[in-house]
Amino acid sequence: MSDTSPSNLDCDRVLGGGNCMLLPDKSEAKFTSKLPLPGVIIFVHGVNSDGEWYEAAEEGLCDGLNTRLKRRPLRSIAEERVNPFVSVNEGLLTPAQYTSELTSSGFVDAERSSKNFIKPDANYSPVIRFRWGYKCSMDDVKLWGKRVWLNEHDYWGGGPFANGCSAVADLWNDGVDDRLFAWITAQHLNPAIGRDVYKCPSRTYYVHAALRLAKLIKSIREKQADCPITVVCHSQGNVVGVGGAFLADKLGIQADNYILCNPPLSLLTKNFMENYAQSGMRSSNGSHGRVTGHARVTTMKSYLELLRARASCAQSDADVDKAMSGGQPTSDSFKAAEDRALYGYKGDRTYGRVTLYCNPHDQVISATPIQGIGWRGVSHEEIKKIDPAGDVFSQRVFASQYLTGQEPGKGKASTYNYWTDRWNASKSELKDGKLGEEHKKDFWYPPSPVAKYSIKQGIESSGNLLTKSLTVVSAVVMKPGLYLASSPINADPPSDGAGWEIPIDAPKLPIAFLPEARRFGKLSQKFDEGYDPMGNSRDSKKSEKSIEDPYDQHRDQVGKDGQEDKALGNEDSEKQQRYEDRARLRMQARRKDWVDEKSGSVAGETENGPATEEYTAWRNDQISEFLKVGIDIPATDHSTIVTNPMHAERATAYDVAIGVARLTDDDWRDLRVEADWRYVRSLGPEHPHAYLSEYFATGYMKKQDIATWANSDGDARMPAAILDERTSGKPRERERNGK
Repeated sequence: MSDTSPSNLDCDRVLGGGNCMLLPDKSEAKFTSKLPLPGVIIFVHGVNSDGEWYEAAEEGLCDGLNTRLKRRPLRSIAEERVNPFVSVNEGLLTPAQYTSELTSSGFVDAERSSKNFIKPDANYSPVIRFRWGYKCSMDDVKLWGKRVWLNEHDYWGGGPFANGCSAVADLWNDGVDDRLFAWITAQHLNPAIGRDVYKCPSRTYYVHAALRLAKLIKSIREKQADCPITVVCHSQGNVVGVGGAFLADKLGIQADNYILCNPPLSLLTKNFMENYAQSGMRSSNGSHGRVTGHARVTTMKSYLELLRARASCAQSDADVDKAMSGGQPTSDSFKAAEDRALYGYKGDRTYGRVTLYCNPHDQVISATPIQGIGWRGVSHEEIKKIDPAGDVFSQRVFASQYLTGQEPGKGKASTYNYWTDRWNASKSELKDGKLGEEHKKDFWYPPSPVAKYSIKQGIESSGNLLTKSLTVVSAVVMKPGLYLASSPINADPPSDGAGWEIPIDAPKLPIAFLPEARRFGKLSQKFDEGYDPMGNSRDSKKSEKSIEDPYDQHRDQVGKDGQEDKALGNEDSEKQQRYEDRARLRMQARRKDWVDEKSGSVAGETENGPATEEYTAWRNDQISEFLKVGIDIPATDHSTIVTNPMHAERATAYDVAIGVARLTDDDWRDLRVEADWRYVRSLGPEHPHAYLSEYFATGYMKKQDIATWANSDGDARMPAAILDERTSGKPRERERNGK
């Protein structure tokens, strides 16, 4: 049964379906029409990630949209799942289920493909999971394999952790340079457990991801020009998302809304640490160093202008209301005008919006060289610069013991002060409206790690005997000075005057809520989590254990603040831990030359690959050490917003654009395949975007290295609207041979 009403003559849309038995009595078989999906919502993950938050966010988003679209009465979700008001066949939004990607040993499942990566279970979801990453070419494995994490197929979801950036223009530039001065590298001073920092490849694989995202949006627009599209980004995925918006503009298309979760994008005018670290970066006009504050503000303002143009692109209320009611509107059915009045920004804007989700406890993007807006938010003064009209950008803060979703402008709900509104704030009164010294203490819980000189890490990061020798010598000569110069790796928010304060101006939510952390399936009101012991990831229900397996034989321990590392996870979390540890071991083994000369692979970290007794003993010792020191790893609090379904249900579901998606089941399948960089090739050479699969297959694009391609290809080149203006100054000599 297809819709052939005048407004839909240009497409065939399935209205309903089912099964019936043909009977001789000529009786009617009744089929229920299916209410439409409200649009497309694209999830974009960050660095060092395969979208671990996608499942939780999709679950919560579907639940929240069912409520917003009035597809369930006001009763609990638990009751609704037992006796649904609307079934999945009638239009109840239901998450798609995906097959496992990893084996129990921590390898990529070779049986998984574009044909089976989505389970056949009944689903009805507006979510498309975008996947991207870094692929190392065969020629570059020997160069970069000892510096970054790679799986057995020489790629890594989201690319290396250390290679993130805080400005859109940096996507087209070199990777992080670990050389601080002389023979001293970042790893000499790195206190972050399990976060090794070495020189990284060009960041231009981000450009590949951003262009793929833009092309995905184009594919949706070609299937349905007025389809509502919201892009939900997390971490470095925000920089990919914003870069993708500029590239989409070059293609003549655009998404309707963006939700930016924990973005590392920084609006700081000055940042000495980042300026030093970025001193070797170059723009096309010859300037060097960190992207200037002016360029950052100008680029963000241009980005918001792109989205402002989408405010008038919403579908007509009449068409939406008719479709959302199955053609028979009632007083209880969804109505677009009412929805806009309730959840629109500045009165009625549900399209052309950019909503920031920031977390004051984020210990990743609060790092001194970054200080992104996903940590510190955006102040009144900064908003005036990037959104002078004040009708596109809004923000929500997710903080421990602070209500998210209150009505803006009502008392304390109008602003959040990073010093006085934090859960562990001093109870002392301000003096003359200014913070006292007692207010400026202990912002971070647990305390931020402090950079200290490490001989062991320095030797591991050194490339030759000379630099290793100098590392040891400098421990005696320079260590006292380095200790004096040591500092916490996380910045504190500004503490002048009354302290750093940001406006909370996103629309009121139906239910204001206290954010909660969700870890290994359990909820905690301690949104500022504390510690994240590595051993917790082990499968708590595992029955068969091996005496030769260091994970199975690890003895539970207690950390310095009483935290325990007993097994709390499940089969999937242990698979993920093994997968990540294998990548770390490959990197370390390559630094010890335990590699195959021809392929560059590490025999002990390939499935069914032969491992020597020496390697096995070393490997087991390393894993035992990982688990031992991993007891005191501070929780990053970087993903707590997106890993709890409740946050998506109560917040994200009300920040997305709503309308009518007229995509077919085949459309959804093709779009989900295109969104995954590993599977797009399966769409066939005739697909207009299939050429982008070359990068995952070979590490090259158009038979060029990724940096050359990104800076020369017509679609991929940096758009003029991204201002690449840098602080200049004499650049440090950067190593071109990677040594």
